[in-house]
Amino acid sequence: MRRIIGACVGIIVLSVFLQAKALKEIRKSKFDLKSAPNVLLITFDTTRADHLSCYGYVRRTSPTIDELAAHGVLFENAYTAEPLTGPSHVTMMTALYPQQHGATINGMHMSTHPQPILLAQIFHHLGYRTAAFISAWTLKKSITGLGKGFGVYNENFSYYYKLVNSARRGNEVGDASRHWLRKHGHSRFFLWVHYFDPHEPYDLHSRFANLPLESHATIFPVSASVDADRAAKIRAYDSEIAFDDNDLAKTIKLLDDLGVRDHTLIVFAADHGENLGEQGIWGHGYHIDQPAVHVPMIFSYPKEIPQGERINTNVSTVDLMPTILSYVGLHFKVPGQSGYSLKPIITKGGKDAPSRPTYFLVYAEPTLLPPRWMSLFWTWAETKRTPTLTGFVEGNLKVISSGGPDALRVYRLSDVFSQAQQIPSKGVNLATMTGYREDLDSWFKATNRGLEPQGHLSKEDLEMLKSLGYANP
Repeated sequence: MRRIIGACVGIIVLSVFLQAKALKEIRKSKFDLKSAPNVLLITFDTTRADHLSCYGYVRRTSPTIDELAAHGVLFENAYTAEPLTGPSHVTMMTALYPQQHGATINGMHMSTHPQPILLAQIFHHLGYRTAAFISAWTLKKSITGLGKGFGVYNENFSYYYKLVNSARRGNEVGDASRHWLRKHGHSRFFLWVHYFDPHEPYDLHSRFANLPLESHATIFPVSASVDADRAAKIRAYDSEIAFDDNDLAKTIKLLDDLGVRDHTLIVFAADHGENLGEQGIWGHGYHIDQPAVHVPMIFSYPKEIPQGERINTNVSTVDLMPTILSYVGLHFKVPGQSGYSLKPIITKGGKDAPSRPTYFLVYAEPTLLPPRWMSLFWTWAETKRTPTLTGFVEGNLKVISSGGPDALRVYRLSDVFSQAQQIPSKGVNLATMTGYREDLDSWFKATNRGLEPQGHLSKEDLEMLKSLGYANP
């Protein structure tokens, strides 16, 4: 027992030491705040890249996002690290994979031993004003641990939304964030705004029910004549994206009105995608096929970022934090960092980009969430779990493994976003298949640090997560 206690104390001391050392490096670094930009991070929940018009979709769902892409760089092949809201956002804010930061499923707090360094903490130490405005219970700071470093972490879900007060609409989170921006927009700021509307259930917004069509589109939804029910759901889903895009336009206009747009790095990304009936599958969180893991990613900062560029290099949401810090002028790695700065790739327009696998995984959510008094057991059990699926893309190949010796699938990615064609096992030789399996096993073993997540959920938290379709009863 003494050895166990001693080891735990050692981990805590090491965690505090590494975090303090890294933050000390920030304070000591030669950093000119006068030339550093503001940062506006916009995340859309449950938003497929191939349902945005700037990615070739026929419906004009995203004129505001399209404009950001026209004045910045769009990554055509960006992937989430895990298709779940909580884990994905923690990855964005830490540059760590879920098995590194500990928040492997919704409702799971990131590790506290050691505690990852968050993007907001870095901005706070640099003297930025920091604020987050979120739209869903899954991102509550008490659940995720994402509140550290934010001067304001607004999670007001008092509005009647969908079935219970577990989320809020885009116009509500947008209004709250713009109220803060009007007060602090002339200070150096880091502002994160999270929109949730595209998440199921899909509500049809009448104003956006009949969107204009793009004349040069390459991606089309299923026709009502083929599947009327599926077509209606997709139409409602598209209207949710357009609804949030319309609100985002007000925030971009406010930046212009305040005269700070040219001094603001705007980053747009989705936490994950969504299955919309492909092969009969709906939703997310259980699969790592293209509709669930392929996400939009756009960087706009006219002072430094080329305008109207499209880059087809495979990248990940784990790369967001180091990329943002590079444009702020800060170059250092947090302990255990898995993400890479994309600034060199952006600067060169994607030319000579390094070829490396882009990884993702998913953990099954518990079929039974134990009562609060058993949460310590749940915490222990979570650290022992392995993902149900792991995968990677490299070039135009995609590999998915479910862990078994014969449970490996290889796909060739299509030129059409979010589509892939499985390659028959006889079309891939045994040595290649073995190599793919070893690559996935090596990656997971190298990044699975056995961190200790926290699973202390209140009864209210459980009910809210159930209302969003995450926690199974």
